[in-house]
Formats: sequence, structure tokens, C-alpha cells
Amino acid sequence: MTGRGINLGNVVSFADARAEAMGLRIWQGIETFDPPNRVHDHADLLAMAERMLAVREKRFPALVTAGKMSADQTEAELATFRAIVADWRFICTGEGEAAPLGSLMQRADALDASLRTIADIARDEGGFSDALADQAECVIALRWHLEPGRRTAALAQLSREIRAKSRSANSPTDQAHNHQEANHAV
Repeated sequence: MTGRGINLGNVVSFADARAEAMGLRIWQGIETFDPPNRVHDHADLLAMAERMLAVREKRFPALVTAGKMSADQTEAELATFRAIVADWRFICTGEGEAAPLGSLMQRADALDASLRTIADIARDEGGFSDALADQAECVIALRWHLEPGRRTAALAQLSREIRAKSRSANSPTDQAHNHQEANHAV
């Protein structure tokens, strides 16, 4: 051991150091970093939202037929997951419109329920498989973006507007116009 308390020959866990520096948070029984690891993996978050919706669209008709869900429950949950997908499609591509702000609580509740399901599966299986851990990280990141003060869709729109103005300001027509204005100002 060195004078700094470092064991020579041991592998340093940077994840542990990051956890101490960044802090941890428990999401419906799942402990992870705060902010979550996948928070900036927007394309993967859109793909996860699409998969979550597709699974529900496939499974729910059988649940209604079996009497385990009502048609109203099914439609409400599908509408919520459609809003999650719409939000992330808007964030990632600019297509369509962001989910209505009025659906924020339903979206957060739906993702919380999904996280509880993931935690239950991990508990039943004695831990997280790689696939389940990846799913948990993506769903936690989706949920993180719905926390108060995080306006990811609004920021995505603002970013697109700024880039569009920047591109237009750098167009040859605008540069010529700006050059003429500069000459008139002299």
C-alpha cells in the first residue's frame, strides 16, 4: 500500500469513483448514477420507446380478451406510450410534434411502472442480465428526461431553430447582403 491509501496491483474501479463524485439515485428499486448513464443516447432512447410501444400493441389485445385489462385501460396506456414515442421522435428527428405537456404525469407514471416491472424481473432472476440492464438504463434515462425542469423536447426545438438561423446566416445570399450592409455603414 502506498502512502495515499492505494493498493498496488488492484484494479481501480472508475465506476465507484464516479458514483461517489456524481451521486446515486434509486428509481423504483433500481440504483444507478444520477444522471443516468444513457441520458444522452437519444437515438437509443427513441428505439427503446418504440420497442415498449410495439410490445404493448402486440400483447394488449390478448390481455383484453383474457379479461386481464379493460379496453379503456389498454387504450389509455397505448396513448401514453404513443406520446412517449412522439416526444422522442420529435427530439431525435424533428418529425411530428412533441408530446403535450399535459401528458407529462401519465408518461412519468407509465415509465415508473415499467421500472417496477424491470426491478421485479431482476429480483426474480437474481440480478440483471446484460439485456435487462440495458433496458433498465434506457427506461431510467427516458424517465430522467421527464423530471421537473428538464424540457428536452423544448431544448431540441430551440437547438434546431438556432442551427437553422446559423445555416441561413452563413448562406451565400445572406453573406452578400451582410457585406452590402457593412459597406453602407462606412
